[in-house]
This record gives sequence, C-alpha cells and structure tokens, in this order.
Amino acid sequence: MKFRAFLLAVLTVCLLAGCEKSSGPSRFIMPDVVVAVAPFTQPTQTSELLSGFIPEGQKTIPGEKLTELDGLFRSKLHADKHSYIFLSRADVRGPLHKDDRGRRNALITWADRARKAGADMIVVPQVIALQERIGGEVGAMTAAAINEDFYLIDVREPVTLLQRSHFAEEQQALTSDLTQIGSFFRRGGKWITALELAGEGMDKAVEELGL
Repeated sequence: MKFRAFLLAVLTVCLLAGCEKSSGPSRFIMPDVVVAVAPFTQPTQTSELLSGFIPEGQKTIPGEKLTELDGLFRSKLHADKHSYIFLSRADVRGPLHKDDRGRRNALITWADRARKAGADMIVVPQVIALQERIGGEVGAMTAAAINEDFYLIDVREPVTLLQRSHFAEEQQALTSDLTQIGSFFRRGGKWITALELAGEGMDKAVEELGL
C-alpha cells in the first residue's frame, strides 16, 4: 500500500510538471537564409553579454571544454534544413566594436562577424558557468550544472536580436525534488556529466530557435 501511494504521488507530480506545452519553434529562419554559427564563448565582462549578468565568483571554463561544446552543438544542428557557416575561434577573436556613443557593444560585434562570413543571421552560444560532476553515474558528490544561452541575431539592417534560448540547471536527486521526476527518468536514473546536461540545453535551443 505504501508503494502504491508513493507511485500515485510520483505520477501526480509528473502530470503537474509535464502539462505545460513548450512553445513552437521560431519561424525567423527561412530556407534561403544563410546562418552563421559562432563557437561557444564565455562572457566574463558585462559588455560581452547579450543579456543576463555575470555571476559572482565566476570560474573560467577551459578552452578544451568550449571546444567539446562546439562539437556537440554542431552535431545537433539540422544541416539538411539550413545552410550553416561555422565560425572559428580566429573569426571571433578581437575586441568588441563600439557604438555611436563609443561604448563597447556585443550585438553589433556579432553582427559584423556574421556579415564578414556572408551570413544573414548568426547563432551565438554563450556559456556563463559550467560545473563538472564529481563522482560517477551511480553516485555523485557534486552534481553537474550548466548556465548557457543561445541567441539568434538578424545581422541585416537594422540589426535585431530576434530570440534567446536560456538553459540553467543543476541536476538534483529525485529524493530532494519530486518535480524532477520527468528529467530523472529521461536521464536513465543516473548522474550525468556537464556536457550531457549542456546537450539538453542545446536540444531546447534547436527547437526554440528553429534550427
């Protein structure tokens, strides 16, 4: 009887947590639109942000981890649906451009980088923070966590930030938060890595931005 009561509670939470439908994909990207994809970067100053803020005590993410994120994101894009131009780290290296008032501006900087590559739009992925899992799949002393954003910018005049897809999550044990029951089963009931968690945010971005 106790197990049946627990199962009923779990199913109720699952239904309540899963009733909300996700918004449909973006319709901004048409078949003839050329889309540039920037490599992952980690903003460390407010001027480098397209929205949001830099958390206190932010830790630097190693370059090789950013490269891993690049490869995973590229594998999730639907190359059969859109024409993508993948920018290299050399393509996005350098100081931010300044606006008419002499202020450093991330939006016009990304737009200029995309135009130089011959693109109409650009997807800019930024990872604010990444925490690695400490431990294994069965038991983790520290859970994986990710805070990442994906921006879709139309670089044709007037330059416009069309959409943002935000994903910030730290994996929680089922015993501490029953509202995570859907995620718990989707992840196979195991503790996942930061890269796997970041991949969930990428899937969300691909859907929301229409990639």
